[in-house]
Amino acid sequence: MYYKIVEPFGPQSGGKWYDYLKWRGLKLTRFDSVDGLLRPDLFEPLSVEDWHNCVNKDFRLNLITSLDYARSILGQHDNAVLVGVEIELQKGYDPKSGLLGFDIMDDYGSISLVTDWGTDEEGIINNNVMKNGLIGDFDRALIIRDLLRVEYSEDPHANNCGVWAVYQLEA
Repeated sequence: MYYKIVEPFGPQSGGKWYDYLKWRGLKLTRFDSVDGLLRPDLFEPLSVEDWHNCVNKDFRLNLITSLDYARSILGQHDNAVLVGVEIELQKGYDPKSGLLGFDIMDDYGSISLVTDWGTDEEGIINNNVMKNGLIGDFDRALIIRDLLRVEYSEDPHANNCGVWAVYQLEA
């Protein structure tokens, strides 16, 4: 499991939240997606210690490898959320306690195709999104991932997207 420190986004975000819900056509009560546009990462490796505690490959520098280190960084931010993620999941995945649901992330791990895939006029995603902005069924998330990869293979966000598990953590 990796760890992310992100900005919160949800009803407390006021007009930005309501504008998002209207645009996206969703009826969410909270937002647990790890979409980098709506919940920007707050961790950026700067120190030698930061570099020793992050995923230093594949544009994934914002993923922290140690829960203890993530908790120490979390304390540097006034308004931040710590989540756990397991990335690029395949068939046979066995979820752990604290699972919030599944996100489908682009190859860079920055854009969620679940919460940031336009208005979903195609009807691929919205019917499968829970009230927290994630997909609750792992097999369904894999089906959507595969469909996006095939139907939108020219789109840089969809062509190599992956299913991520998102976990709630205690700070």
